[in-house]
Amino acid sequence: MTTVLEQVLDTASRPASRDARDAAVPAWRDSGWRSRPARSDLPTTVPDDVPGVRDAVGSQDVGVAGLADRPERSVAGGDVGVLATMLGSVPVADLSDVALVNAVAAWGQVIAMAQAAQAEVVREIEARTVDALARVPDELACALVCTRRAAQDLFLRAWGAGQHPAVADAWAAGAIDARKVDVILAEAAQVEAGAVRAVVADAVEQAVELTAAQLTRHLRASVIGSDPAAAERRRVTERERRGVFLDLAPDAMARLIAYLPAAEATAAFTVIDALAGHGAPDGDPRTIDQRRADAFADVFTTILDRQATLDGTPLPRKRGRRVSIQVTVAASTLAGVDELPATLGSYGPIPAQVARELAQDATWRRVLTDPAGQVCAVGTTAYRPGADLTRTVIARDVTCTFPGCRQPATRCELDHRIPYDHAHSQARREHDADPQTCLENLHALCKHHHQAKTTGWWQVTWDKNTGISTWTDRHGLTYARHPIPVHTTPTAPIHRPPPPPPPDPGDPPF
Repeated sequence: MTTVLEQVLDTASRPASRDARDAAVPAWRDSGWRSRPARSDLPTTVPDDVPGVRDAVGSQDVGVAGLADRPERSVAGGDVGVLATMLGSVPVADLSDVALVNAVAAWGQVIAMAQAAQAEVVREIEARTVDALARVPDELACALVCTRRAAQDLFLRAWGAGQHPAVADAWAAGAIDARKVDVILAEAAQVEAGAVRAVVADAVEQAVELTAAQLTRHLRASVIGSDPAAAERRRVTERERRGVFLDLAPDAMARLIAYLPAAEATAAFTVIDALAGHGAPDGDPRTIDQRRADAFADVFTTILDRQATLDGTPLPRKRGRRVSIQVTVAASTLAGVDELPATLGSYGPIPAQVARELAQDATWRRVLTDPAGQVCAVGTTAYRPGADLTRTVIARDVTCTFPGCRQPATRCELDHRIPYDHAHSQARREHDADPQTCLENLHALCKHHHQAKTTGWWQVTWDKNTGISTWTDRHGLTYARHPIPVHTTPTAPIHRPPPPPPPDPGDPPF
């Protein structure tokens, strides 16, 4: 059995004939995941005709398989390093057509192996950390400059693969990628303990030939078939997780995702489809998908405009305020003087024209900003922030103030940066004043990061002059969360007067 890498190296200098191209098979067909554990199937020497590999590896006689004899290097890390070096040393322009396809697959194998090696490191961090699930994803999110959700996915994928050796081995061999690992782990989590090993083993075998979507369908059938009664219990439990989620997209677009039982979701789509109509009215240039989207949105914009549900029930108020969407836009932009982006609450930057359209029927509120674009206002002294102070903190912070967290401030909790001293508050009660609860000592935190700060896993300081929040983790590593300006002052163009025309020399003297 040959590996994808061997296929690439073997065909690197051979032109591919039409017959060879027609007979080409998927690269994975000849590179089953069991090729990694069998050392005889791995390259045992570095080819002479691959420049640079000898220097990188250090010995002509040590190839991928030989790395297993090096105690100072992990096998997974060594394999991926040598494979990447070999592939990177092959001139792409010299590859045959078949070899190019195999090279793409080989690089995919390298990527998967690198992800598996990274997962091994994550598992080691998890093993050294108390309450790792609550703490490690935040640390990884800051180190990788990614969202906590992405870091949590990375953490859970690494941990889950460690629970199933067959998955970990196939992943380390590059036979399955992270997407297929996620599919196997997600579906295997639904299987009763007695059947999980067989289901996972079958999934790993099938994953070589199936796409992630095909593998999902295969696994779901296997899971239901392994224990129908358990599948019904899971259905009842999963129904409790139903919800609606906003997924942001570029260009002032977003996806509203409803996670519903299949029957209710099908019913909702049937109604939307009926409202949109199957046949386009005369002169309507919209596609059926566009008409469905418009019909869906009309239901909710109508409720928002009326401040009442379809049966006339008034919409509940939030923090004593009318339910509404919030748009922050410069007065100069509304007037058409400039085209600065506006900010849509819970979404982010939107083009100026969208803000102008929304402002036509809007209720306006003036917001003052400092030169840096941050909202500024005078704080109150009550322990429970009043409506004015709450509104100012939410407008200023925009989102949770933990680095990388995008939870809108409107859905966050207000926290005292310096913990609130109840004894101090009691001593000043007769004066009805409390300097602890003020704009400078309040910030917005989502429930998770509020808890992480309260339990002492993270420390935070705030620079009043710059608006930067500095978060410090248990290792002493620090991460900055910069303020989010809600308004950007336009830069005035530089107008230079045109140069004066050259002087008229008059008539020549001759």
